[in-house]
Amino acid sequence: MKTLTILGAGWLGFELGIVLKNDFKIKVSSRSKETQNMYEDEGLFSYILNEEDFSNIDELLETNYLFINYPPSKFEDYLSFLNKIYSHEKIQNIEKIIFISSTSIYPNIEANFDEEFEITEPSSKIVFDAENLIKDKSDVIFRVAGLVGANRYFGKRSANKVIEFPKTPINFIHRNDVINATKFVIDKNICGIFNLCSKTHPTKEEIYSFNSKKYNFEKPIFLESENFLNRLINGEKIEKEGFIYKYNNPFEF
Repeated sequence: MKTLTILGAGWLGFELGIVLKNDFKIKVSSRSKETQNMYEDEGLFSYILNEEDFSNIDELLETNYLFINYPPSKFEDYLSFLNKIYSHEKIQNIEKIIFISSTSIYPNIEANFDEEFEITEPSSKIVFDAENLIKDKSDVIFRVAGLVGANRYFGKRSANKVIEFPKTPINFIHRNDVINATKFVIDKNICGIFNLCSKTHPTKEEIYSFNSKKYNFEKPIFLESENFLNRLINGEKIEKEGFIYKYNNPFEF
């Protein structure tokens, strides 16, 4: 059985490990002893790795496949942390490295963004800098749209809050589709940069209102405005490789 190492076993990475643990030996990084014990209780092989403790990096990088998903906001020096990982001598022996980026790399302007779009003014500079740091040493970069699924759904954090530009379309991806895409690029030995985003783009008002009824939270307060930013993420490139999104309709999750 081949080994998949998941660096950053949070809401996405932990679920990836649970789903794929019958297909691979799963190693995961843990930021603390508490999470390490929780992961091991689920049958995963867990090792402490954080900005202060790199003692287990050799073991974590003894793997066939590497999945990296660290939110920049969790680190004092995100780029330095990534550089330590990618500078390790074992990196070059790994069959496939999958790096989770974000569609926040695209500028906050009105456009339909595909992977060929030339980025000069990213919405998130740290995401842009991270991609430039790791792109030549990663086989797959997933630019992931807003993550939903399980206990994450649109509008919950906006309950009873004022929402400007309610006609703005949203870009999202279900967690299970990110997991399926990860398995897909491993199985099919596919490389490249891919947006992961659903085809459908409901407006904030549509999906927030729908979910407020479905999940019984207070409806947001929508400011009346016909203005909106038509900023759309195109996730079709991976479909041309044969991947099929299973979660395209957020009203049916």
